[in-house]
Amino acid sequence: MKRTDDALGKAFYLSRIKSLETKSYIIQISVMVGVGFFLSLLQGASLKPFYFPMEYFSYVVFIMLLAMAGESFFFTILEIKNQDTDGARYFTAKKASKNALKIVVIAIVLIALFANPISEKMLEGAGTEKEVVHMHNGTASFEFSSVGRFSLIKHSVEIKGNTYTGEYDVYVIYSSLYSPNMTDYRAKARYISSGVSALTDMKIYPPDTGGYTEYTVLLKGNGTGDFTVNIIKDVENDFVIYTAIFLVSVAIMHAWWFVYLQRYVAKYGTELVSI
Repeated sequence: MKRTDDALGKAFYLSRIKSLETKSYIIQISVMVGVGFFLSLLQGASLKPFYFPMEYFSYVVFIMLLAMAGESFFFTILEIKNQDTDGARYFTAKKASKNALKIVVIAIVLIALFANPISEKMLEGAGTEKEVVHMHNGTASFEFSSVGRFSLIKHSVEIKGNTYTGEYDVYVIYSSLYSPNMTDYRAKARYISSGVSALTDMKIYPPDTGGYTEYTVLLKGNGTGDFTVNIIKDVENDFVIYTAIFLVSVAIMHAWWFVYLQRYVAKYGTELVSI
């Protein structure tokens, strides 16, 4: 009778542990999403134009996921120690160690994929938009934005003379202020470069406005011809660094957790075999 009572007591305690773990995760996920959205709003998130800066949101997610992993370790230890039989303790530890090993492998694969020159070259090539603009009656224009819609990508522009020869002036103007009928370009321009040779590659880094801004680039010359325009999209360096730190931390934490669990796997596995 006492053994039955003990088994029921442990079953009840295990259900309480599972319930507490679930509630803890729900609370933390809610806090994570709430804080992430709040930081995105502080960074200028908007619906028109749609802009949702993900950088600080991602950092909050990284921190909370590491904290939740540590919590998961704690709850798993409680679950192992409160199982009714050695077999249940063994299988709980074995399952947790397998999951830890899977996470280590995934983290290492992701680090290897993104932290090598080949991947960087592929991302650089995939992150470039090319278009051709035609100068007619001495004027050509195109539009681009300072950053991507989620702020993790910064944009710059490279202009190359194609069939156009001679010199030209470059004006970078807020798209909201630009009009084809404008006459005073210089007063509205955020960036001016005068007398650029068509044989010279021109690179434009938009002014840092701290958010999503749409620009119109106006080319003023003295003839006709085409320009090749490359809109180059680069991932934020800080985001790459912090993502790498996160993945390395995940790999180290779960490698340690895998090694730590082997004591339980060995102990209860041996006792299970000896029965």
